[in-house]
Amino acid sequence: MRLYFVIVCMLLCVVGGVSKAQEVPVLISGDLSGGTILSTDYYTGQALFGYIDGGAELYLEYRFKKLGRQEIQTSNEKIVVEIYQMAGANEAYGIFSVQRFKCVPVDSLSPNTCLSKYQLQAVVGNCYLSIVNESGSPDARRASVEIFHAIRAKVKPQPMDFPEIFARPELKQHRSGIIVAYGRLGVQNGCSELDTLFQNIPRFSLTLLPIEIGSERLSIAHLRFASDRESSEFCRRAGFPDVLVGSVRTCKVSGIVRLVRRLNSEELYFGEATESFPRREPLFTLMLR
Repeated sequence: MRLYFVIVCMLLCVVGGVSKAQEVPVLISGDLSGGTILSTDYYTGQALFGYIDGGAELYLEYRFKKLGRQEIQTSNEKIVVEIYQMAGANEAYGIFSVQRFKCVPVDSLSPNTCLSKYQLQAVVGNCYLSIVNESGSPDARRASVEIFHAIRAKVKPQPMDFPEIFARPELKQHRSGIIVAYGRLGVQNGCSELDTLFQNIPRFSLTLLPIEIGSERLSIAHLRFASDRESSEFCRRAGFPDVLVGSVRTCKVSGIVRLVRRLNSEELYFGEATESFPRREPLFTLMLR
């Protein structure tokens, strides 16, 4: 009987720990010095379709778990906070990477943040944050930054797990531009110029680093497919039929140079660059190491 009691207590502790770990880090009274929380709502799984008209599929493709939505009244206006809890840090970063547009980091100590006139986006642990204000005023942006810091203080940092190639020192200055796509919706939102290469390939993950210098561009990508057939289909669409595992192939199409290296039956490196891109060859060589 005593052993049974101990086992039950241990299970309750485990369940309680899991529940706590899965909480969305919404704000509560006292977290903000200059704002009042007007409402807090939650959405899970398919219920997201009732909240995002036409956009829920993208979040579900990135393994969405739960949304915490809050309305916060500051001294001048109402701010809407959306905290999308994803399956992990990579998925949270992935949503961030395909949603950001024409924005700047909050500050030098806050990577993976994106501040524009009306919106602050960020990655915090396994959550993607969207903080939207109505006026775009300096006061509204400052309030958004305060809200971001309050949420970040509640969350334990989680490292991203990108393929090893993106940790190379030669790519360090460009690393903040990495795009992570899971399936074609991610590609269509983050790097639509590559979409034709993924037709009839529903399941894959893409980690892409685009680099632009003036009108010249280069990208380095790691791809993981669900099967050898899908990996081979991608190679064929990119201009590389019958690429064997372990081999490296290059081709040039309409002034664009491409390289593919098949790492195994399901993974490969893919590079694409304009023919006159500076340092194209040494950057492409990173995929051969």
